[in-house]
Amino acid sequence: MGDIIDLQAIRYNASVDDAFLRDAVAAAMEARGQGIEGLIETGELGGRRLLRSSHRRVLEALRRLYEEGCELVYVPGNHDALLRRHAGVLRPGITVLLEDVYTTPCGLRLLVRHGDEYDRLLRLHTGLSHGLMQLQEHYSAWVNGVRGLLPLPPLANVAGAAAGDTPGDSAGPEAILEAAAALLATHGDWPVPLGDGLDASGSFSLAFALERALKHRSGHDRLIKRMLLRHLERENRQRRLDGVINGHTHIPEASAFAWPGEGEAAGSRPCHLQVFNDGSWARSQPRLGRTALVVGLDGAIGMVRYDRRSGITPFRPPRFPFNTYPQQPCPGCGAPVSVLDPPG
Repeated sequence: MGDIIDLQAIRYNASVDDAFLRDAVAAAMEARGQGIEGLIETGELGGRRLLRSSHRRVLEALRRLYEEGCELVYVPGNHDALLRRHAGVLRPGITVLLEDVYTTPCGLRLLVRHGDEYDRLLRLHTGLSHGLMQLQEHYSAWVNGVRGLLPLPPLANVAGAAAGDTPGDSAGPEAILEAAAALLATHGDWPVPLGDGLDASGSFSLAFALERALKHRSGHDRLIKRMLLRHLERENRQRRLDGVINGHTHIPEASAFAWPGEGEAAGSRPCHLQVFNDGSWARSQPRLGRTALVVGLDGAIGMVRYDRRSGITPFRPPRFPFNTYPQQPCPGCGAPVSVLDPPG
């Protein structure tokens, strides 16, 4: 679903220009020089060591999957968008596509796209997006560096302090920054309610919190969903699609939506639309963790969450203040479906 390796962050951190990174990625994809195998072994792009050991471990894990017989389809996202130039390129066991249609064992046809195509805020404010990315990389690295040098309270205690509790330890830089973020975003604006009980460990990112608050204020989720559902409506005039699987927002989701508007229904279209988001393993919200969609042999679609302590466990995506919509029974099957734009 893309955003596997943040190529733009690599460009900023390594101080290389777009042309250098574009040519280096092209050389790897076209098997010039060392190619993908050399990239996994050395982490070098264009003769420069740009990939971290964690990047190489991910690529190595993907290589093991296709060596074991798995078919891999890579749909690039906006953070690894340079790979979109190589859509249709086949490597052993891996195909790069801009989109795909996945059919479940029970016959559901789901469009697979990264999802930034529906993000009007991203398309209209590309410069702001890149600025936030730079802020994320450099500012958060500084904060986490300070955390490593000073004895600071755990993030869970800091979150409580931001919500009004009295911290047990002296307030450090992280507590001050967290409190500043709390001034800009009310309790309901955070990606996950502070008291949800999920794991709160991980690196602090004020930029991430501010970005989420901004998107909530602008109705970001509703704008994305509106474009997504209208796109599925247009596609169903030519081919049946039961829903979509995407990423991009880094927020795991499994929702059913009513059709937008009261337009003329195509005879073969489904009675409602399924919308799935696989969450994130890259810049994931610490309290959500690393999540993925799984499909059973009977076609049932669920979600799992990975944690270093407990391993892989079933996961039910919570509903959030910024993407909770009124529900009604589906007129076709009676299942509860969300209504994005209710009448009146």
